[in-house]
Amino acid sequence: MVGMWGVRAALGAVVLAAGALQPSYAQTEVLATPYRWMIDPEFNPAKGLFTWVDALSGSIWVSGIDRATGAFIPADGKGVLIEYAAAPVGGLGFTLNGPEWARGTPSDVIVYTRFPPGVPATPENALIGIATQTASGTWTRRTAAPAQRNAPFGSLSRNDVAKMTYNDAAGNHYWRNVSDAASEELLPGLTGSGLLPAVRFVDDENIVVYPMPVDGVPQVFGYNLDTKLLLQLTNEPGTKEQPWMWRAPELNGQLVMITTVNKTAVNVYRQASDGQGGVVWTRASSVAAPNNGSWFSTEPFVYQGRSYAIAQLTEAGKDYPSSIWLMNFNHNDPILRRLTPESPDRARADPEIFVTDKGPVVFFSRFDQSKGSYWLCLACMEGEYRVDTGLPPPF
Repeated sequence: MVGMWGVRAALGAVVLAAGALQPSYAQTEVLATPYRWMIDPEFNPAKGLFTWVDALSGSIWVSGIDRATGAFIPADGKGVLIEYAAAPVGGLGFTLNGPEWARGTPSDVIVYTRFPPGVPATPENALIGIATQTASGTWTRRTAAPAQRNAPFGSLSRNDVAKMTYNDAAGNHYWRNVSDAASEELLPGLTGSGLLPAVRFVDDENIVVYPMPVDGVPQVFGYNLDTKLLLQLTNEPGTKEQPWMWRAPELNGQLVMITTVNKTAVNVYRQASDGQGGVVWTRASSVAAPNNGSWFSTEPFVYQGRSYAIAQLTEAGKDYPSSIWLMNFNHNDPILRRLTPESPDRARADPEIFVTDKGPVVFFSRFDQSKGSYWLCLACMEGEYRVDTGLPPPF
């Protein structure tokens, strides 16, 4: 890690081929729940649980999932009510983000934006709720101090205390240990930036990644929460958004990173030697969006020792994402696979991965875009669906 944070990133040669476009996997999308107003579910594979927002009431729920089948337990997802009417009708309000898992010791917790009863859903009235499961299985809720905080994202590592990032009413971004308000720290470069960007933790590393403008071009930066070192990781043209970083098992556990570039490509970066004992970040591959489209909501995952990512695609000429895709970054066996069918023509958004006993499946929200502006449109919501990835069952 010393090398990673000790030098400036540099653009290198492309050394891996991009994913090859394949025919649609042509799986049937399956309605995952009879409750059509489920929105923004977030899964905790280790615990076999997921949390979500009721778009009709704004309530926060946590429920189980059957590893054998991918079925929700109970079917409507209403397992345990964490908090009633925490968010406005539409389910997310101005934050556009629901509850998130913050993984860590001694237990994983759920963090989310909430509003006191009877007040407008504004940044000035926003609070962060923290839901914790006790040893007996009971869920308890508390409100984090200070006030005027919203849109939390949680840590990914269970080897350290649970952490979260979030915004204040002025659009400043922070991180802190979930259980320690005094640990709050302003993230460098994200003062007054607004709701975005989302700041993501790196699995099993005390690092966060996020984009910031450099000479007017958003580039990806990494910030080490221990050493307080901020490193620019990209420096090529194109708007960088939604960066993620993880350790790739196919590269002997090296840190790798993906980010969208102008929404038209997903670029993959890895570390390499600079020839002088240091480390630089180099672009290893780039997966172009098919059909002259644009990527959004990309999310990487590791399965059977290989790295993959899922994403939603908005095709040229459309103002809504109509399909969910799977990609990998293996030049020997590239994958770029459409998972959802072409018919019916629907908006499909917010893909999330969950590994069942039969292999990975993707959950996503489906909307009838002809009934309104699809996202958070109650009349448009058709419910949460799932589709198989076509990857083989676990060993």
